[in-house]
Amino acid sequence: MCVPSTVVTGISVLGSALGMANSIASQKAQAEQAKSEQAQAFQNAKLAEENARKALLEGEKEKEKIRLEQKALQSKKATQYGAGNIDLTSGSPLQVLADMAGEGEGLAQDTGEKARQKAQNYQIEAQKYYGQSAEIKTRKNPFGTANTIFSGLNDINTSLRKNSAVKRGPNYF
Repeated sequence: MCVPSTVVTGISVLGSALGMANSIASQKAQAEQAKSEQAQAFQNAKLAEENARKALLEGEKEKEKIRLEQKALQSKKATQYGAGNIDLTSGSPLQVLADMAGEGEGLAQDTGEKARQKAQNYQIEAQKYYGQSAEIKTRKNPFGTANTIFSGLNDINTSLRKNSAVKRGPNYF
């Protein structure tokens, strides 16, 4: 038993239409996933920037804490010298206090530099996430659905032309 050409054509057209619909649905799901990934990368970048700001603020607070502690130690030492009736304006007591001040400031500056480095690392991380976000955005193809529709329509048209062509030979139907 032979199948009429209109049935074959109909099945072919239906298959092409279903394939086109499936492809469109798949592209829509991929676009939604890409949009979600892009939003997540952008959020991660913002979080990294906020962490960088926090690291700098914490570094400044730590520097001030160290400076206050060092001043308290210098005051305590100066008080000890004063209690011993030692002249603080010259000689080794003055040198000791100056060394304490220098060491304290060096410690504060080291702490600040560590905080700046930490913030810089967060900024690098933020730039990486911004780059990911931009990459995801450029990866999305805004013409993907249109391309699928036109490709599907072309397949349907080809099926219709192929099955409706004039056939030579005996016509059984």
